[in-house]
Amino acid sequence: MRTSETIETLARVLFELATMSDAVDAVDADLASVVSAVRGHVDLHQALTDTSLPAEKKRDILRDIFGESVAPETLAIVTLMVERGMTGSLGDLARVFGETAESERGIVVAEVTTAIELDDALRAKLVKQISDAIERPVTLRERVDESVLGGIRINVAGRVLDGTVTSQLEDVRQALTNARQGGEA
Repeated sequence: MRTSETIETLARVLFELATMSDAVDAVDADLASVVSAVRGHVDLHQALTDTSLPAEKKRDILRDIFGESVAPETLAIVTLMVERGMTGSLGDLARVFGETAESERGIVVAEVTTAIELDDALRAKLVKQISDAIERPVTLRERVDESVLGGIRINVAGRVLDGTVTSQLEDVRQALTNARQGGEA
């Protein structure tokens, strides 16, 4: 089984377990905190990826750090991945789990690109407007890209609404390039 298939299978299993215990949101948050901790602490990352360290010791490390703060389902799947040498794929597991949860709940993901980070009021307004327009729940995936200069680009349900300054400038450039050149009268 390829790594991507293994991650998809583990994410699906974790989603099913979380659904049975009504802990999907908790597991989603758990995965984010585990990934953040492993990426943010060099010693922890080295210990979990050290092939000379026995699996039992790695289990103890995970249990000591996360045992009380994450759902048992999360700890079990994370431990399994670490034992199989897949520590580097924990971020992929978190992403696939989140996508699975969104899909199963009928939530549409709207990818939003702006030149600056959105504030809470604008974020809430965007979610409401998009969900009203498509009549389904929406979650935002935000990306800051300074090259858009200003405005916003929204990619939702296969449609792109591009109101960025960059695209508007490109439209003006195209219009000027294609404009007929007048002569002297």
